[in-house]
Amino acid sequence: MPAFWRRLIVLLALAGLGYWYAETYGVYAGFPPFTPVLLWDYTGERVYEVTLRGTTDALKIRLRGELKQGALRVWISRGGRRVTRPRVFKARFEEELRRRLEPGRYTLHFAYEDARGWVRLDWVSTKFETW
Repeated sequence: MPAFWRRLIVLLALAGLGYWYAETYGVYAGFPPFTPVLLWDYTGERVYEVTLRGTTDALKIRLRGELKQGALRVWISRGGRRVTRPRVFKARFEEELRRRLEPGRYTLHFAYEDARGWVRLDWVSTKFETW
């Protein structure tokens, strides 16, 4: 058997194994806020720490994505207590959330429920500006 066919069979076997794994356990690929996150039947929660100093008094979270199935819930907590109520995003979305907060350490929660699609997340501490 020529080397080409052996490599093709190995490649197809790896692709099939990857598809089986994604369907069985779910896949989360990406590293926010630097790259988009690709999701395949993923259920889980990702947590990120943010510190607001005295020069900043607001947290801005920009969300953009398209989920073919499932949902994304986003909320902020401090010391284990929720500061904001969860916002739920489904299907196609592009939104910017702003929240005025006291200086301190906060936790951003991104909870995925059987999500399939892609999401781009970005967050920054900033000065609160009214429009």
